[in-house]
Amino acid sequence: MRFPHSLSLRRCRRGLALLLAGALLWTSVPEVADAQRPRPRGAAVAAKKMKSKGGARAAARSGSRGKRGKARIARGTRGRRAAARDLAPIVPRVAKATIVTDSAPLLRDSVVALARQQLGTAYVLGAEKPGRAFDCSGLVKYVMGWINVRLPRTANEQAYTGVQVGKSLDRFKPGDLLTFGTGRRISHIGVYVGEGRYVHASRPGVGVIESVLNPKARRFRGAVRIVADASDTSSVAQP
Repeated sequence: MRFPHSLSLRRCRRGLALLLAGALLWTSVPEVADAQRPRPRGAAVAAKKMKSKGGARAAARSGSRGKRGKARIARGTRGRRAAARDLAPIVPRVAKATIVTDSAPLLRDSVVALARQQLGTAYVLGAEKPGRAFDCSGLVKYVMGWINVRLPRTANEQAYTGVQVGKSLDRFKPGDLLTFGTGRRISHIGVYVGEGRYVHASRPGVGVIESVLNPKARRFRGAVRIVADASDTSSVAQP
């Protein structure tokens, strides 16, 4: 009878199947364990550094974009200010400040003396502080204020408040205002002190100095007379 032999064969097959299943389970357990096993501390630190570097790069890119935006805004503001200056009238509407008096020579000497007293004062844009700082128009306004002549604040305005004398050196008198600029817009002004020289607040780092006038200089626009006598009021030369 062959029955016992077939029974043992089935048992062998079942045992072999169980053995193969166990082998497969045994080989898969280490992979799962490795996946669930915590990474070493060095690997965690390295991953953290990578994240921090990525955040720093993103922050740097964001900061650079912010700086570029601020720079564009600043350029736009400067452009609007420049446009406003360009739209300002070249020949301003200002009241004439010329005084006509028989004491003109004495007043001119006073203007020259006071202007020379400011030699060595520092230059600061927009300043009108005796003994401390001036800009060019601040110096002229201060000096003329001592003889009760009220001038506007800017050089371009001051240049149109008196009698226009022209560019000829032999027509200048001490106390005249010498004007400089481009075209008809005046950007610098000083006080003529005689003998071809003038006192002016030059620029930062130089301050108030006495300089020799070059009547042929390209930027020189001529003289303006504030303190005049009767013979001066007939002069109508343009700067």
